[in-house]
Amino acid sequence: MNIGFDAKRAFNNFTGLGNYSRTLIETLAQFYPENTYHLFTPKLNTNPRIADFLENPSIKVHTPAFPLNKISPLWRSFFINEDILRSDVSIFHGLSHELPIGLPKKIKQVVTVHDLIQERYPEYYNAVDRKIYTLKLQQACRQSNVVVAISEQTKNDLVYFLKIDPQKIRVIYQSCDFQFSIDNGNQIENRKSKIENRYDLPENYILYVGTVNERKNLLTLVKAVEQLKNTPDEINLVAIGDGGAYFKLVQDYMVQKKLEKLIYLRPKVDFEDMPAIYRAAKIFIYPSFFEGFGIPIIEALWSGVPVITSIGSCFSEAGGKNSIYINPHQPEVIAEAIKKINNDSDLRQMMITSGRLFAENFRAEKIGSEWIDLYKSLN
Repeated sequence: MNIGFDAKRAFNNFTGLGNYSRTLIETLAQFYPENTYHLFTPKLNTNPRIADFLENPSIKVHTPAFPLNKISPLWRSFFINEDILRSDVSIFHGLSHELPIGLPKKIKQVVTVHDLIQERYPEYYNAVDRKIYTLKLQQACRQSNVVVAISEQTKNDLVYFLKIDPQKIRVIYQSCDFQFSIDNGNQIENRKSKIENRYDLPENYILYVGTVNERKNLLTLVKAVEQLKNTPDEINLVAIGDGGAYFKLVQDYMVQKKLEKLIYLRPKVDFEDMPAIYRAAKIFIYPSFFEGFGIPIIEALWSGVPVITSIGSCFSEAGGKNSIYINPHQPEVIAEAIKKINNDSDLRQMMITSGRLFAENFRAEKIGSEWIDLYKSLN
């Protein structure tokens, strides 16, 4: 099969949507090298995380044929069609909410939808951006042969907010990067001390990973850590992620409450160091109000770390039945959950064991086979 992908984020985004795109493409190329995967991007990037794309014989990279299209935001929506037709792909996959407008129907089309946060929480977006996101998503869902949601939660939102026929929607979960795999355990363990020193991390810490914004709710977690200060359950918090005004809000609160010795904000961490940082953590906490899926939860489970996350949304789909689910508005409840895990070694071990077992559902080879079955059904 010749399969095309909108790979802008795979080449140029190094957080959530970019990680999803790269992991899927790498999975397909590794387990199904007999296919050719055509990656369309307006520009390349020198980041080492895309090096394999440029060297793998199963992958063909396409940039705009005309130089002006490299800087035109219209290329992905319109002018890309000519480049796609020249590549002779039979299937085109929009990896994040979009498809080129007017792509000929002889090319089967798939779009991945991650979330509808702009519909659930419009206050997080300016009106113009929200309108554009929704219009692009509606157009892609109408045009595609299949809409793939990354969780049942996202599928339900597509039906509720956009009135998409549920028969047109298929749920395929996402995996996480190969480096988090249990199979890499010994290699990761050998690097832990070196990486802890590199980032000046404490010995005993809970971990947060994610963009530092209002929806992801780091401040409530900071308040939970504050409640444990100067008690037998006092613990450090390492927060990996960057942000804008909300990041500054968290910093200001830390200073005001004299929490600087307990909370380690690390906005910039090399991705290759993340597995060791996860494995050194006592607990992973993800207090977000809403997500499309929540891949850091899978990264934590695979790393053998107990998970505390929020009630509702997609979180139980990612966390399984033995993670602990809390009200993300209540720091005292988060604090109690931390104490519960830290003071019960049997509970902690059960959560680690069952979490790793549940994470097997998201192995790359399993997710890859679901995608190949879908592509074959369209050919």
